[in-house]
Amino acid sequence: MKTKYTTNEIVLTALGMALVFVATMFIKIPNPLDGYFNMGDGFLMLFAGLLSPFGAFLVGGLGSAMADLAGGYAYYFIWTLLIKGIEAYLISYLFHRFGAKYRLAYYGAGSIVMVVGYFFAKWFLKGSAIIALSGVPENILQSLVGIVIAFVAYPIVQKALYRTKLQ
Repeated sequence: MKTKYTTNEIVLTALGMALVFVATMFIKIPNPLDGYFNMGDGFLMLFAGLLSPFGAFLVGGLGSAMADLAGGYAYYFIWTLLIKGIEAYLISYLFHRFGAKYRLAYYGAGSIVMVVGYFFAKWFLKGSAIIALSGVPENILQSLVGIVIAFVAYPIVQKALYRTKLQ
């Protein structure tokens, strides 16, 4: 495990956490069954492709979980920290292991982690698999929007980082 991080990596991680928080907290559409649809996944996936797996875990987990805390969903904090953190970690790991060529598949794998993770979290919290199933379509739609955002933005951000020598 890498123990030394550059200033650029630390700043990029902090920026990612902030953007995931803002996109999750302020760009959201409430749903009728306890929760909301948000744009945070797009930034989570984008930064997961740019950062180390640990940095990606922080961006996805803490950025999203802090939005839950600030938005009145504190009971989801630990679940979100783990689910979104693992989603981002997996995407980042796949980027580092196999390169960016198959990034669409990596985003898909991360989305599966998120959809399945929130299904089990909601089942545990609400005590009903039926209620938990009701959130699956919303999470799939949220993932698809996130995939589009990350897929389109990744080459642009990667080029900008390369030009500024930050990546």
